[in-house]
Amino acid sequence: MDKFAFIIGIIGLLLLVISLVILICAIVNIIKRRMKLKKFLSSFIIFLITFAFATSFIYLSLFLQTFSRYTHEEKIGWVYADTADESIKMTFFNEKRNRMYWFDLTGDQWMVEGYFLRWSLALRWMGAGSYYRVTRFSGRWEKPEEKTTSVYQIHPEKKLWKFLLKHGEKIPFVDAAYGIGAFQYPRQDTFYLYINDTGFILRTR
Repeated sequence: MDKFAFIIGIIGLLLLVISLVILICAIVNIIKRRMKLKKFLSSFIIFLITFAFATSFIYLSLFLQTFSRYTHEEKIGWVYADTADESIKMTFFNEKRNRMYWFDLTGDQWMVEGYFLRWSLALRWMGAGSYYRVTRFSGRWEKPEEKTTSVYQIHPEKKLWKFLLKHGEKIPFVDAAYGIGAFQYPRQDTFYLYINDTGFILRTR
């Protein structure tokens, strides 16, 4: 959960408790005739003001947390792709593993592929990040007729992901498991690879 949203939520809950204590004490005192009606009305107004602040803080916390999860992105590496003769010279840096890869692909475009496990809405809202794995890069042709494609495997295709793809939606707290990919044309620029709540993002900044 976002730290700022969490703090705002805690403040809202504390104000809510304080407002309820004020109301309960006022009701008890008026029943036991320890408080005059005029003083009870003053206490009730204080309760309403405190309760209004409490609900405002709580709703703000919920909004901030929802916005934070909706816009959350994580940079997982960068890619440099340049054409050389009839091949694409690829450089990929995996920030999570702190490892560099160099390889060649054939095609008009290059593509990064992987697996993606998306948790249920409740877990995502509470801050659970999606589970992913970059598995391979491949070449793509604009007109693939009678042309061979090339693939460079980053990680082996494990049985766990095969099981998740087939049965992931039957597992509690799992929303979906599926393959993801993003492709671009090679050029003399660095593409930064991000992961968000749905899959890969490629940006040059």
